[in-house]
Amino acid sequence: MQIVGNEVYTLLDYSKQFTESGEELAVAEVLTKKNPMIEDAVTIESNSDAGHLYAVRTGIPEGTWRRAYKGIQPQKGQLKQVTESFGTLSNLSIVDKLIAEKGGKVSQVRAGQAKTIIEGMANTMGKTLLYGSHKKNEEQFTGLASRYNVLPANGFDQEDSSRNVVSALGDTSNGCTSIYLVTWDTDKVFTFFPKGTKAGLQHEDMTPNGPHMIDDGNGGRLPVYEEYFEWKLGLCVQDWRYAGRVCNIDADTTGAELRAALDELMNRVDMGGGKPVLYMNKATRFKLQQAIDGKSNVYFTKDVPVYPQVMNYNGLPVRVCDFISSTEAVIS
Repeated sequence: MQIVGNEVYTLLDYSKQFTESGEELAVAEVLTKKNPMIEDAVTIESNSDAGHLYAVRTGIPEGTWRRAYKGIQPQKGQLKQVTESFGTLSNLSIVDKLIAEKGGKVSQVRAGQAKTIIEGMANTMGKTLLYGSHKKNEEQFTGLASRYNVLPANGFDQEDSSRNVVSALGDTSNGCTSIYLVTWDTDKVFTFFPKGTKAGLQHEDMTPNGPHMIDDGNGGRLPVYEEYFEWKLGLCVQDWRYAGRVCNIDADTTGAELRAALDELMNRVDMGGGKPVLYMNKATRFKLQQAIDGKSNVYFTKDVPVYPQVMNYNGLPVRVCDFISSTEAVIS
């Protein structure tokens, strides 16, 4: 399976295009190192400042078998509009003047605090891409797990996202994990930022000319350095056929069961024209690696000039995503 390289925009590409300061570009690079989905995801500017609006075809005209002198009824395609929501993740860094100026290294102290906040926000966004639920928390957007959370009633005949959910047969209550297959593309599965805003995590120094005074909560005042961080992001699954999930993987799932479920998922998910990637946590990758040891065409060979080498399964890159939980509920 050919992987699209430079043909699509990622968050880092947008940062290079629209960010004027090298500092913000460094922020984007930190984020992609912390979250492989952010590094892989195609990112676009949405068509609305309230989310991203797209149309879904709900009915296709089937035509009429006609005979002489018998009329036909006109038909038309049916569409419905869907608006995907986005979330705004924010944080503040406040450093007391006494601490920031200790040793005369204000910039280094502030940068260290900012890096910690950025990493924490990257963790939160990574978890939300998987487990976010706009229904449970309206400030969030809906992640992949909430979209692919029911096994199909009629297998491959289903016409909704449940068709692309395959069970690895594990049954440990709150002891399961999943593998996600996502085909990133601008009209299939992608992330977006609101119209008229900037991509990625934005950073604003609230004290560019030195510390300012704030209340300490006890009637006193103190001088601080302050920075504001904001990240607006949404996930759009415009065509559910281009993503899916192997669920119910537990400690008792055998390598053969894991491979069988993964092969079935790859047979169900459409991957044409986009950038398909497999995501799993380290424990699952180890189990898969054990199941395919000795097989050919699984890894990049040593003569391929790629470092670090990327594990592949049947031509698809396998990305370790530590945000994928090992305490998922059993999906039925």
